[in-house]
Amino acid sequence: MKLGAPWDRGTGGRSALLVVTLSVPLYPGPPVPRLFAQDLPAIRTALQLAAEGRSDSARKLVEAELRRSHPGEAAYVEALYFRARLATYGDSAERDLRRVAIEFSTSRWADDALLQLAQLAMAAGNSASALTLAERLRRDYPGSELRARAGFWAGRAGFDVGEPHAACAVLDSAQAEAAGDVEFANQVAFYQARCSGLAPAPPPAESARAAPAPAPPRVDSQAAVSASAARDSNPTARPFEVQVSAARSDQAARRVADRLTRAGYATRIVASADGFRRVRVGPYETIEAAEAAARDLRRLVGGTPFVVRTP
Repeated sequence: MKLGAPWDRGTGGRSALLVVTLSVPLYPGPPVPRLFAQDLPAIRTALQLAAEGRSDSARKLVEAELRRSHPGEAAYVEALYFRARLATYGDSAERDLRRVAIEFSTSRWADDALLQLAQLAMAAGNSASALTLAERLRRDYPGSELRARAGFWAGRAGFDVGEPHAACAVLDSAQAEAAGDVEFANQVAFYQARCSGLAPAPPPAESARAAPAPAPPRVDSQAAVSASAARDSNPTARPFEVQVSAARSDQAARRVADRLTRAGYATRIVASADGFRRVRVGPYETIEAAEAAARDLRRLVGGTPFVVRTP
């Protein structure tokens, strides 16, 4: 997937970034990222160069800023984020955005990176991953000004994965959270039109209401059990896992997990309160090892497996 670059000043004190020229049409356009007054001068210059069509020079400035700063510094994270936004190809943009969202999850750019990753996943046809990423933004960054826009993308993805009632609910939330933004409200309303005439969600069956809470998901290999024990014995360790898929049913998640186990991966299923069963492999002690595994998993099962930190 090739990315475009021009930057354009928006209204209302924010900047509209026309970055992602996606290979499939997305309506509406990219979300509005935030530029702060204390942004690095080199970044501001790079954005101006990109707006003038001098994207190569813009990328060189950002690369120079990355070399000057140290990983973990605010300047480094900011430059990493904007290197992704100025990237020529989607793979390199995705790699940098994942680093911002995973390694620097407390930075001011992390929620923005998650939203961009959700858009890239939608463009790649992986609505389940887009839904997971948008939901993560809403869950992990409840005070984010991008929460409403994440709800918009979660709603779109929810329709695609066959969850129209959940999609309509999150679109309603997005509409309420972005009160006063007329343009955005119109964008949400475009998809809310699909909710009219939708039959009410069926009530849970009596047997489901009476059923005991599900047991914790079974770990699928002895290797995964050993790895989990190692994590418990060392609470300061924060290894990485690769999330391969998210499914609504135990059966669908189990099919993916069994396939991965047969391929030699230590696999586990994480049941979450949102109803999804997330299939993950690992753990990996470094993000580089996890990213390498994610690339291998893309070839094995397709989709867009991505790296997450274990709790």
